[in-house]
Amino acid sequence: MRTIVARLCMSEDGIVDQPERWLPQAAHGAVIDQLVTGSETVLLGRKTFEQYAATGLELSRTLVVSSQPVSARPDTEVLQGDPRRVLSALKRLPGSDLHVVGSLTLIRSLLRWRLIDEVALRIHPVAAGRGAFLDRRALRLISMWAGDSGVLEARYRMLYAGTASSSRLADSAGRWGGTRIRDRVASNPRTAIRTHA
Repeated sequence: MRTIVARLCMSEDGIVDQPERWLPQAAHGAVIDQLVTGSETVLLGRKTFEQYAATGLELSRTLVVSSQPVSARPDTEVLQGDPRRVLSALKRLPGSDLHVVGSLTLIRSLLRWRLIDEVALRIHPVAAGRGAFLDRRALRLISMWAGDSGVLEARYRMLYAGTASSSRLADSAGRWGGTRIRDRVASNPRTAIRTHA
């Protein structure tokens, strides 16, 4: 089974949409290149595809999810049919991981359908001020490292409500989803008093 990874740019104040609006002018053309780097198969929504069709996508297999007609290039595949069923079937096929790049509307749909396994964020040291947020309550940090020019690369695993970990395991904490370990409280009241007095 394939892993579906959502890849987004995020500002330091948590904004994940329209990075071309809040990133420095020099970075505009590089936004999609940074997100696509290392991806064999890229999954895009129609709007993101039309916005970035002329940049960097020719290096990867490009799949577009759209309910409307798309002017696709020869190296682009437009997925037909009900997106939920098509992507569920595509996920079950053997092959490289699917990377959803940008496409916040598509990512939110995939999260609602519980099809996203991981989220990779490029956190830029820039305040966007306004825009859309990504609900990060179900994210559990896997790794984080500092990239070029202060950009943080953070990778998270999705932990959906039905598969939530027990309180003995690491739980999300902190602004970027760092981890902490919760203490177990004894079930016997007398032991609890002795343990925590």
